[in-house]
Amino acid sequence: MAAAAQASTVKALHVLIADANARTLAARVRQLAAAGLQVSMAHSAFEAIVKASCRVPDLILLDQSLAGLDAATTGELLTTCPVTAHIPVYELAPGRKVPRRVLD
Repeated sequence: MAAAAQASTVKALHVLIADANARTLAARVRQLAAAGLQVSMAHSAFEAIVKASCRVPDLILLDQSLAGLDAATTGELLTTCPVTAHIPVYELAPGRKVPRRVLD
């Protein structure tokens, strides 16, 4: 019983994923949710920066095909902001699944 209570207090990792393509975003969200992660979505670089600053996820995934600011610039802004600087940021190849190494 104590183990069950302890397991229920374990918080799922929160991942923010930014992808301008609705189809690949939905597929990636399903993949992350199936891995037991809590997922927030952003459809643009600006939205990713705002959501990361407000919700402070454990991990940020940026599709390289983001419109507006590119993924590299967005990642740079996220790693220099005092609120989000500690969060690992990974760039994802456009249209591909989230790599296993990122999920482990």
